[in-house]
Amino acid sequence: MPSGDAQRYWFPEMIEMLREQFHPALSWAELSLLAERLGTTLQQIRKNRNIIPPMLTCSKCGTHKRSSFAKISVNATILAAGRFGFASEADIKELSSRWKKYRKEDNLDHYGKKAGKTTM
Repeated sequence: MPSGDAQRYWFPEMIEMLREQFHPALSWAELSLLAERLGTTLQQIRKNRNIIPPMLTCSKCGTHKRSSFAKISVNATILAAGRFGFASEADIKELSSRWKKYRKEDNLDHYGKKAGKTTM
């Protein structure tokens, strides 16, 4: 496994998927689905490349254990589209702001699911 892959979230194949499927006019459901597909792709990449989570040390008890991998949220998908230049900075800022408002109003988690439900 190349150095740093355990902390990496955006692999080239995911960036290509984002480039092909993202546009600022996506509905919230479509954007949530895209984030889910990106997350599934990330899990598959990690599995295929035998990428394991990094080790962490508990600051309270000093034990060493594997951390867990974070998932790709809807807002991370939006911000990545801006980071990789698939939408303007103004579009990304406005879309991210609208997502946060929509998420709060509809009681959704970071992944676009009703709060309290498990994802992936």
